[in-house]
Amino acid sequence: MPEGDTLFKVAARLRVMVGETVTRFESILQDLDLVGRTITGVEARGKNLLIWLDGTHALYTHLRMAGSWHLYAPGSAWRKPAAAARVVLATASHVAVCFYAPVVEWLTAWEVGHHPTLAGLGPDLLGPEEPEDTIAAALARLRDDPHRPLGEALLDQRLVAGLGNVYKSELLWMERLDPFKPVGDYDDSTLRRLLTAGRTWMRRNLGDGPRRTRWGIGRANTSVYNRSGEPCPRCGTAIAVRRQGTLGRTTYYCPQCQQAAAAVAPPRGRVMVRGPAR
Repeated sequence: MPEGDTLFKVAARLRVMVGETVTRFESILQDLDLVGRTITGVEARGKNLLIWLDGTHALYTHLRMAGSWHLYAPGSAWRKPAAAARVVLATASHVAVCFYAPVVEWLTAWEVGHHPTLAGLGPDLLGPEEPEDTIAAALARLRDDPHRPLGEALLDQRLVAGLGNVYKSELLWMERLDPFKPVGDYDDSTLRRLLTAGRTWMRRNLGDGPRRTRWGIGRANTSVYNRSGEPCPRCGTAIAVRRQGTLGRTTYYCPQCQQAAAAVAPPRGRVMVRGPAR
């Protein structure tokens, strides 16, 4: 599933259409015609995308596991089959196509504010609010359920918006935190440090190229994610993977760095895996 930084970049690319008039529109929504309307904004909220028309309505999509937005010049060949298109939104200068998205909705501004998913989102780590306010609000929501395993809580978009499996596994490894221990076992400074690292690494990945949470150590882009059985870059222990939560989301972790070491003493500092300055 695309994570918050992916949707942030999608929104940034699609903003070239802001101010332009829709000349062609096709979608899985029956009887909806947007031709003649003006694109007035494109907004990412966590893993959700809103394309605003005339400032009063929004085309809402959630990509889930397989969805993606592509931007083309008029007349260019599409990189996916036309049968997979869920939305085609074109202007005189651009063609935006949403492929495979399972969620496509047309909402009024009021419906956006009262939508069961959008209205319940937690603080967005890439949102426009002051970082300190975002971190404080996310920390408060995490504290609402102190018995929940930390790895599960980080994926709950109602608590903090934007983090997915990759960042969950990578951040917990960086901070030497056990994904299966309850939130209540960690103090505020530890959780605040974790959330701040999440915002920092997501912002580092807003440029071009694949997502990276690891630099300068081999060719892998990640330290533990999708690397089950390989040696931990820090201690050499084989990286493990377990299903977690009611949805069975995969969590990659180091049994030594994040469990055995944590049982001896709580982490007192953070391990930095430095990337290029941005």
